[in-house]
Amino acid sequence: MKRSVIFRVLFLLSISGFSQHKFTSYSAHTSITTAIRINNEIISCRTAFFEKQSQEKPLMFQHTKLKIAGLNKVSNILSKYIETLQKEINTEQILYNMLAEDAYKKILFTSNNELSFKGRKLKLKIDDLYAFAVKINGHKLSQLDNFYKDHFKTDTIYYDFEENQLNYFEYHFTDRSNYGIMMALNCLLLEVKTFQLLYYGTVMSY
Repeated sequence: MKRSVIFRVLFLLSISGFSQHKFTSYSAHTSITTAIRINNEIISCRTAFFEKQSQEKPLMFQHTKLKIAGLNKVSNILSKYIETLQKEINTEQILYNMLAEDAYKKILFTSNNELSFKGRKLKLKIDDLYAFAVKINGHKLSQLDNFYKDHFKTDTIYYDFEENQLNYFEYHFTDRSNYGIMMALNCLLLEVKTFQLLYYGTVMSY
C-alpha cells in the first residue's frame, strides 16, 4: 500500500512538472507571437497613414514614403523567409517535446555547426536589412544605429562568459534545441517588426 501511494505521488509530480514546463513553453511562445501579431497590425496602420499623408502633402512626405516602402520590402522578405522556415516544423510537437532531437537545428546548421544552405539564405536576408537600415539612417540617429547594429550586423564578434569569441549565429542561436531555435527565430522576427516600428516612430517625431 505504501509503495502504491509513493508511486502515485511520483506519477502526479511528474505530470505536474511536465504541465508546468508545457505552461512555461506555451506562455513564452504565446507572448512573443502575440507581440509579433500586434506589431504587424500597427505597421499596417502606420503604412496606410504615410501613404495617405504622401498623397495629401507629396512634397513633404513623398521621400519618406519611399524610404518606408523600401524598409517594408526588405523587412517583409526577411520576415516571410523566417515564417517559411517556421512552417517546416510542427510547433505543437516542439511545445510537447515530441519532435525528433535536432530536427530544427538541421534546417539551419550542418553537422559541423556551420550554416546550412537555408542558414546562409537567412544570413543574406539579415544582411540586406542591415544594409538598407544603414542607408536610410542618413542622419546617423543613435536609436536606429544602436538597434540595427545590435540585432542585424552579422559580422559582429561576441564573447561568452569565458571570453570565447562567438559569431552572430553562435550568439543568437546558443540554445540549438528545437525549442531554443524556435524561440530564436521568433525573437528575430519580433526584432524585425520592432525595428520597422522604431523607424516609423523616429520619422513621425521629426
